[in-house]
Amino acid sequence: MINNNFCWMATWKVTDRCNLHCAYCDPSIMKRANEAEAINRFEALDRIATYKPRILNISGGEPSLLKELPGLLSRAKAVWNPYIRVVHNGTNPQKLAEAFPCMDRLVISADGPGEVNAATRGISGDAVLEKIAALVDSPNFDTVPEIAVNTVVTEKNIDTLKSFAAQIESVSPNIALALLPVMPLDGELSILRDREAGYKRFINIYAGIKAAHGNVTHNLDCVMRHKNLRKIQCYNQYFTIKFSPRGEPFTCGAGIVSQLRRSDRAYKKVFKKGGLRKLLTMAVKSVKEKMGKADFTCRNICNCESWLDMTLLGKETEYAPVVLRGFRGRLSEDDYAELERFVKENINPQFDAGRFRAMAEGGPE
Repeated sequence: MINNNFCWMATWKVTDRCNLHCAYCDPSIMKRANEAEAINRFEALDRIATYKPRILNISGGEPSLLKELPGLLSRAKAVWNPYIRVVHNGTNPQKLAEAFPCMDRLVISADGPGEVNAATRGISGDAVLEKIAALVDSPNFDTVPEIAVNTVVTEKNIDTLKSFAAQIESVSPNIALALLPVMPLDGELSILRDREAGYKRFINIYAGIKAAHGNVTHNLDCVMRHKNLRKIQCYNQYFTIKFSPRGEPFTCGAGIVSQLRRSDRAYKKVFKKGGLRKLLTMAVKSVKEKMGKADFTCRNICNCESWLDMTLLGKETEYAPVVLRGFRGRLSEDDYAELERFVKENINPQFDAGRFRAMAEGGPE
């Protein structure tokens, strides 16, 4: 562990710039697509390389805005060979083509057909699928990574999910569809505001989608386990780490200084509703961890790697096998042994390390 973190999964927010203005993004941090960023990302990558995360998620902002992205991913593969997922907003996946040989998975965000996606992300969902179809059918690319569509489920699109899944399958049955809950869970857009009733409604719709289109998963079950949304127990924070565009690490369990330096405008978060309470939570966590105590308290409920919490608790979830295969061949005997010790001592005494390993090593890469 490095500073009380396994650092097995990392998300590198390579830029704060974006060419869309999605409803889910924080406008206090996001920058315009043409705004200058004086960042040496190869130096940032060298800092990330010291942690050697086995799974590296590339997010933003919008990664396709970076001309140096192919070189960055190529260096990451050459230096420590992580499983690389790139998250893209669907405006032009062809711009990422030069980096395709270094990508294991291309994740495209789209919330529904036509104007449904336009309402939340500013681009027609049909246009996004047309761009994906052009990518899949093009003879110009020697390598195209596995493609997945991430869809945030809301009150605005839940009744269109079945038709959207059919559209995706018509492009290619090999394209995975992942359904995620909108944050916050108790917000106006959330179908989980009434918790059990909303979840039951979703599962009824999901069952029909799953029966018709097998290549679909969801992680709403992962957030349903939380009863108190204001103070949750998040276990994956000891296995995940995030990096700012400059390669500065920050995690839910990190010190206050690390949290505040994660972007040029992050200080504004302190003065938003609940910001001071979050700072207090981080301060308490920092003290406990200096004393060698694991503290899983968090005031933010998020999608992140919530599937891992379910796995560590011994609960089944569809998401786990999909993500765990990214670890294939990347975890050592010592890694598995340390995982088992930590989880059994701090999270779940009945943790089945063999089951975890079977999912990580058994699936196709």
